Amino acid sequence: MALSTIKCSAIAWIARFRRDRFMLLIALLAGLGTAHILVRTATYGAAVNSDSMRFLSTAMNFLAGEGWRDFAGQPLATWPPLFPLLLAVGGWVGIEPLEASRWINAAAFGLTIFAAGGWLRFALRSRLLTLAATVAIAASVPLAHFASHLLTEPLFVLFTLLALIRLAAFLHRGGRTPLLWAAVFTALATLTRYPGVALIGAGVLVLLVRRALPLAVRLKHIVVFGAVSSIPLAGVLTRNWAVSGTLTGRQTGAGQSPSDSLSQVVDVFRAWVVSPHAPDWLGYILWMAAGLVVVLAGLGLGMSGNKEKDRSGSSLFGLGPALPFGVFAISYLAFMVAVVPFTVHQIIDSRYLLPIYVPLLLTVVLLLDRFLSIEAAAVRCAVASLVLLATLAHVGFSAQRNLILTARTWIAGYPGWNYNTARWQHSAIMNYIRENPIDGKVYSNNAFLAWFWDRDAAPGKYWKKFPLWLPRLARQMMQWTEDDTDVYIVWIENMSEQNYDAMDLRVLPGVEVVAELADGLVLRLTAVEPFDAKGHRARKQRYVDQLLAQAGERVVHSVWDVYRTGRKLTYFKEPCVPADVQAKFVLHVVPADPADLPAHRKRYGFDNLGFYFDGCGGRVADQCVVIVQLPAYAIGRIRVGQWISERNRTLWEAEFSGGR
Repeated sequence: MALSTIKCSAIAWIARFRRDRFMLLIALLAGLGTAHILVRTATYGAAVNSDSMRFLSTAMNFLAGEGWRDFAGQPLATWPPLFPLLLAVGGWVGIEPLEASRWINAAAFGLTIFAAGGWLRFALRSRLLTLAATVAIAASVPLAHFASHLLTEPLFVLFTLLALIRLAAFLHRGGRTPLLWAAVFTALATLTRYPGVALIGAGVLVLLVRRALPLAVRLKHIVVFGAVSSIPLAGVLTRNWAVSGTLTGRQTGAGQSPSDSLSQVVDVFRAWVVSPHAPDWLGYILWMAAGLVVVLAGLGLGMSGNKEKDRSGSSLFGLGPALPFGVFAISYLAFMVAVVPFTVHQIIDSRYLLPIYVPLLLTVVLLLDRFLSIEAAAVRCAVASLVLLATLAHVGFSAQRNLILTARTWIAGYPGWNYNTARWQHSAIMNYIRENPIDGKVYSNNAFLAWFWDRDAAPGKYWKKFPLWLPRLARQMMQWTEDDTDVYIVWIENMSEQNYDAMDLRVLPGVEVVAELADGLVLRLTAVEPFDAKGHRARKQRYVDQLLAQAGERVVHSVWDVYRTGRKLTYFKEPCVPADVQAKFVLHVVPADPADLPAHRKRYGFDNLGFYFDGCGGRVADQCVVIVQLPAYAIGRIRVGQWISERNRTLWEAEFSGGR
C-alpha cells in the first residue's frame, strides 16, 4: 500500500508540473539527444557505409565542379537529391561534408524528440504519458543508431513526423496554413527518400475520410496537398529518366515472398523492444501485450460513449489526432512489404521500418491516454504505475545499450559495416592511397572504401569496381589498357565481397606489383593478354612453388604448415579439402613494445589480423596457400590457428616467437 501511494504521489507531482516548465523539460531531452549523437560521432565521425558513400561522393563531386555524380561517375538517381545537397551546402559554408553530416543528423534527431514531445504535450491529457513517451524516443536505440550514420533516415523521420503533426493540426482546427505546411514537409520527405510516396498516399487518405466536410471541399484539399507534395518529386523523377533512363536507378529485387517480408517485420518490431540476445518468446509476448492494450483501449473508448468532437466536427472518440499517424504507419508498412522484395536486393530491416517507429509510439500512447481519461481514479493509478515502471525498465535497458555502443565508438569507430573506423584509419593500404595519390583510372574490389580514403587527395576522381569473375575481369582489363595508358587496381584484403584472391591477379600477364602491403596490393596494368584458364593455373602453380622454395623457417607444423620469411607468413596445406579452409583464421600479433600497437588495439595488448580464406587465400590443384604480410614493428610473439565462432571451438592453434 505504501509503495502504491509513493507511485501515485509521483504521478500526481508530474501532473502538476507547470506547462511552460514541462516544455523546457522536453527541450532539455531534445538537447541531450543531440549531444548524445555528437558525442558518439566525435572521435571518428559519422559511420559510413556503401550508401553513405553515394551521398558523400555526390556532394563532394558537386562542390568540385564534377556535376551531380557519385564516386564512380554515375548520375545520382537511386536516391533523391536533398541530403547530398545539404552536405554540399555545408561545404559552401566551410564545413567538410563528412563533418556536416554529423551535425545534420544530430540536429534531426534532437528536433524529432522536440517535435514529438511538443505534440504530445498538447494532444495528451496525461503529463506522465507525455514524459514517458518523450523519454522513450530520446533513449531509442534504433533512432540513435541511424542518427550516428551518414544516412538519410534521420531527416526522413523528422520530415515525416512534422508532416503528420501538421495534418493532425489541420484535422483539429482546419485552416489553409497547416495543410500547406503538411504538404511542404511531405515534399521534403519525398526528396529525402522515395518511400515518401507512402506519406503522400496516407495524407490523401486522411483528407478523404474527413466526413464532416462536403466531398467537394475534401477533394479541393486533396488536390492542394497532392500537388504541393508531389510536384518536386515529379521533377526529380523526370531528371532521373533524362540522365539515366530510369526513374529511381537500376534496382534488383531480393526475390522473397510476402510471408518472408512479414516475418522480417515481426523480427524488427521484436528487436525494437527487447535485447537481440533475449529469447524469441519474450519479444512476441511483449508485442501481443501491446496489441491487447490497444484493443482494450479501443473497446473501452467505444463502450464509454465518450465521443468527443474536434473543432472541425469530426466524431472519432477523441482519437482524431492519432488518425494521421496510424494511417501512415499502416500505409508505409504495406508499401514496404509490397514493394521492397521486388525493387531492393535486401531484406526488410530496422532501417527500412524506422519511419514508423515514432508514429506507432504516438498512436499507442494517445490511445492509452484516452482510455485512462475515462476510467476511475484507482484504475488510472494502477495503469499509470505500470506505464511508469515499464518506461523505466525500457529506458534503462536502452540507455545501457546506447552507452555501451557510444563507448565502443569512441575507441574504434562505429561497429558493423562501417568504412570510417580505426581499422581502416590505420590500414596500411589506406595509408598508402592517401600518401601516394594514383594518377590514372583506378579500379578496386571495394571501390567504396578506396574512394573514401582517397577523397581528399583526388576530388572528382572516379573509382570503379571491377567484375568478380576472373575471365570477365581479364577481358575488361584488356579494354582498360586499350582505352587508357595508366590503369591501376587497388586490391583490399579481408572484404566480404571477394570470391577470389589476389594471387589470381598477381600472376596475370601484364600486371605489375607497385606496392605490396599488409592488407592489400596496388597493381599497374600494362598489356593484358586474353585469359587462358590452363595457362593461368600453370602460372599459379609456378608462383606457389617459387614461394615455397623461398619460404624460410617452418614455425608451425599442424593441420596447416606455417612458414616465416621476413615480414611474411605463408600458410600451406596439401592436400586441401573445402573443410580445411572454413572457419576464421586466427592471427594475433603481440609487439615487443606495446606502444607500437595502433590506438584502437592498445587495450587488447595485441594486433588482431584474423582473416578468412576466401578473402586472402588461393587454391592450386589440391594445394591451399595463404600469404599474410606482418606489421612493420618489432614483434614479440605470434599466435595462429582456426576458430569456428558458431561452435566457439578451436580447430587448431599454435604460438611462436616473433623473431627478428
